[in-house]
Amino acid sequence: MPAPIPPIVDVQPPAAPLRVVGDVHLCAEEPEVEACFRDYVASLEGTGGTLVLLGDVFDVWIGRPMQDDPVPKRALDALKRLIAAGTTVVFMLGNRDAAFRGADGFDAVLWPDPVRTTLGDKAVVFTHGDQLCTADHGYQAMRRFIYSPAGQSLEHLPYRAKRWLADGMRRLSRKETGKKPSYAMGIDYGHALRWLEAYGAEAIIAGHVHSGVHHKHPGPPEREILVLKDWERGGSVITWDGERLELTPPA
Repeated sequence: MPAPIPPIVDVQPPAAPLRVVGDVHLCAEEPEVEACFRDYVASLEGTGGTLVLLGDVFDVWIGRPMQDDPVPKRALDALKRLIAAGTTVVFMLGNRDAAFRGADGFDAVLWPDPVRTTLGDKAVVFTHGDQLCTADHGYQAMRRFIYSPAGQSLEHLPYRAKRWLADGMRRLSRKETGKKPSYAMGIDYGHALRWLEAYGAEAIIAGHVHSGVHHKHPGPPEREILVLKDWERGGSVITWDGERLELTPPA
């Protein structure tokens, strides 16, 4: 039986130039990644447009107190400066920062997952991407729990308890990931095309699986699937200049 297709939310078209990044996994253990991300954000100041953060910006996020930790604070300060300079910043939750509910003074637009909008005359779906990994049954079961009422109730635990739980889940995730065949952790492109058909869209922009690929399906109709690369391996940016969708390395 095919995996269910989630309900879609329509959002206003983002202003160009559009840049989409995700899977940065900011953490104290990767200072070079943090520096690269902050430099990239700083390079956008004064250019206007929209920056979409497509989830897993933070390696882990367990609640608003994290905004005062050194790594998240520096990243959020850089993003606040970008917003003050005239760029709209959009945040979509990933699996690692699913508990993100904003931060003090961080005036970002929060998108649900997935959303549909238009880029020029093209209908485009934005998603973190984990819902498209239909062969990873264990992960999908965990995801259903995280977004269930029981999973959401964990947000009310004391901060130290949430930190302990998050550390344990990260260790378990790394252990289980090493056991899984590669196909189980990739995007189900057949399912992605079913999304596009159901939503009447021509392109999907996704992250999560770190592949950094731009698939073009000749159709008819012609359809595209663009997937971000993780920043531990150099990262990627999906851009739209008002005419073309492209997948490029961070400038």
